[in-house]
Amino acid sequence: MSKRGQAKQTFLQWGGITAIFFTFTHMSHDLVTGLLPALLPLIRTDLSLNYFQASLLLSAITITSGISQFPGGWLGDRWSRHVVASIGLLGVSLAAIAIGLSSAYYPLLATLIFMGIFAGAYHPSATSMLSGFIEEARRGKAIALHMLGGSIGFTLGPILGGLIAAMLGWRLSYIILSILPIMAVILVWQQFRPRELALHERVKQAAIKDGSPADPAPKRPSIWQVLRPIALVTSLAVLAQLIAGSAMAFIPVYLVDKHAIAPAAAAMFMGVVRGGGIAGSLFGGWLSDRWGRANALVLALAAIGPILYLLNILPFPLIIAPFVLFGFVMYMRQVTIQTWLMDSTPPQLRATIFGIYFGLSMEGMSLAQPVAGHFMDVFGITDVFYFIALVSLGLSLAALIFMKGPGLRRLVTR
Repeated sequence: MSKRGQAKQTFLQWGGITAIFFTFTHMSHDLVTGLLPALLPLIRTDLSLNYFQASLLLSAITITSGISQFPGGWLGDRWSRHVVASIGLLGVSLAAIAIGLSSAYYPLLATLIFMGIFAGAYHPSATSMLSGFIEEARRGKAIALHMLGGSIGFTLGPILGGLIAAMLGWRLSYIILSILPIMAVILVWQQFRPRELALHERVKQAAIKDGSPADPAPKRPSIWQVLRPIALVTSLAVLAQLIAGSAMAFIPVYLVDKHAIAPAAAAMFMGVVRGGGIAGSLFGGWLSDRWGRANALVLALAAIGPILYLLNILPFPLIIAPFVLFGFVMYMRQVTIQTWLMDSTPPQLRATIFGIYFGLSMEGMSLAQPVAGHFMDVFGITDVFYFIALVSLGLSLAALIFMKGPGLRRLVTR
């Protein structure tokens, strides 16, 4: 086979143009929703906010976007998913425009709540829609590219937003970048609406051919029937997100306080973690397709504890390698659990199940981070990081025992 043929085959194995389109829609969504932390210093100065008021702005979008994943997933299984994903993208875009037009604190706070509500509509429907378009053998790699879009958005957002803000002000950063989610809405309706309708029609015709009743839609199983066999693995994945995610939020502060790194350099280390995460996303998708969902997920969960422990005991600069591995494994876990959930869930309930998982992860982390910060004030950040590392080691051990134990192996390899 020629090099061009091999490149084309590799491109198709990773989901082809479908995965590329979903990468763009995810990037446009997360680029806008992730602007606030980068622009918050400018907003705080412009509106003369204190730290508490500034923190409420962050909470307004993080808490509401976590809660909104639950109804967003539920709607995605009852309406057309391209419609729900489009509503999420359009709502985020309109909210970004409204933020750019806000001239006072309380309208800005209300608009961020509005953005958080609509942010919950995209992820469950988009991930479920992508899973329906891509067969199981390629699904891990396609979901990895979808996640890559989010990582690109979170990386580009602060860069583009900062550049625009420096030249034109923070309000125009939101207004100009709101164009991207609108472009994504057009893309969804042009590319994915016809495909989703065609997929539903094929399912309908297949049911009629098999002699099904006049209403050939498959019976929707009970949510509890679906949750019961996947509850253990999902709970372990959510716990890993809560524990390790709490540590990730305080990495720059940890470097400054324990290793006396300059604040600017410590902030740059988050880029190191993100860089490892991009590689981890792609590797996780490839490995889950090649080695199996359960095996790749166990590896990701089991590795978190030892890596966090190394972060606590290694001196600087040896700590850089565990930082890269930490981002690598965290994002690898996200890809493998999402792919495993899509494979383990009936198509009629994929958005609902993903909304539950994503909502618990986001909302739990939003609540866990202030708790971790409180204990850091009481006991010190070094002791709290060490405690997080020990808990993570226990979680890694639990993943090995419960997910690979003979009595429960059937639940994760179904």
